[in-house]
Amino acid sequence: MMNASGIYLDHAATSPLRPEARGVWAAHVESADYNPASLHRFGRSAHDLLERSRESIAGLLDLDRPRELLFTGGGTASDNLALLGFTRTHAGERPVLVVSSIEHKAVLAAARRAEVEEAELILLPVDDHGVVDPAALEAALRTARGRPCLVSVMWANNEVGSVQPIAELCRIAHASGARFHTDAVQAFGKLPLSLTEIRADLLTITAHKIGGPVGIGALVVRGDLGLEPLVYGGSQERGLWSGTQNPLGAAAFAAAAEAAVREIPESVPRWTEIRNTLESDLCAGIEGLVVHAGSARARLPQLLSVGIPGADPATLLMVLDLAGIAVSSGSACSSGSQTGSHVLAAMGIDPVSEYAVLRFSFGPFTTEEEVSRAGQAAIRAAAQARAVFAG
Repeated sequence: MMNASGIYLDHAATSPLRPEARGVWAAHVESADYNPASLHRFGRSAHDLLERSRESIAGLLDLDRPRELLFTGGGTASDNLALLGFTRTHAGERPVLVVSSIEHKAVLAAARRAEVEEAELILLPVDDHGVVDPAALEAALRTARGRPCLVSVMWANNEVGSVQPIAELCRIAHASGARFHTDAVQAFGKLPLSLTEIRADLLTITAHKIGGPVGIGALVVRGDLGLEPLVYGGSQERGLWSGTQNPLGAAAFAAAAEAAVREIPESVPRWTEIRNTLESDLCAGIEGLVVHAGSARARLPQLLSVGIPGADPATLLMVLDLAGIAVSSGSACSSGSQTGSHVLAAMGIDPVSEYAVLRFSFGPFTTEEEVSRAGQAAIRAAAQARAVFAG
């Protein structure tokens, strides 16, 4: 997306509000900006909009029971509710969490908190493409036999774009008697997702990664799975996420989701072609470039992460920003961190200070011309960033 301010290629952090979401919000702001728990006509109107939005998103996930989709405050809230809600339900039984080492920090931080609360935490390694080996999960589950166990593996990684063999991992978890959670925040709206085909017990999605509003997400909680609430005070969202619900946010979320899922057959091949062209251009223009997860069996079509050895990261991003190119150095949730990327470290890449990372991520209106311009700017910026150390 290009405007007077420059070229925005950081949709994996937040994808700006889509026209469909903005239009739905504007259309309902007069009629549904009320508390959906109220019994008067205004409340009923808001409640109807909330439930229609729930049914819409549930349908996009092939979820046949819409009430199993709960609205929350976002992806982090959903991940925390999934992990801590599960372990606290089984407090005293020493529950087990089996979590991949490249999860979003919302999952890893919740898992560490659960460990403090006497859950057992098992971290699954990944290969140098950022992919979990199903055999590693089988081995981990053997140590958890006989205790309540939740496996959490993200559908697609937010930093490098590797896509996990979710169907196989879910099958292995269920065969051992464990429950399965997947953070599908980066995959939803970019890849086909079906909870009929992949029967995850818990699934996290959020609105602002697909052009919906910030501040609303959802957690699918299947069947009889019990969770301890993290927020108390009301019966909203089956008592698992109390507080006044957000019907306008839900409607805009649903509108963005409907548009994103509808466009997948067209978007995926277009994004893949743009990504592959950008990758080729960068490899030709930057000596020694490292493509993260480039040989993975499956990658997100709209995301490309590369490493530039011998380059100053701060200089690289500053030069690109001055050129009007908005990209990131990895997860937006880790910006400002001095500890490096836990994802790259888990993949066997030492993210030292002389190793600059660029993550390009596209949105629904990203054009080939924009990405080409950004690629050429990145090649020039890399030369300047390397000159910092050379000098």
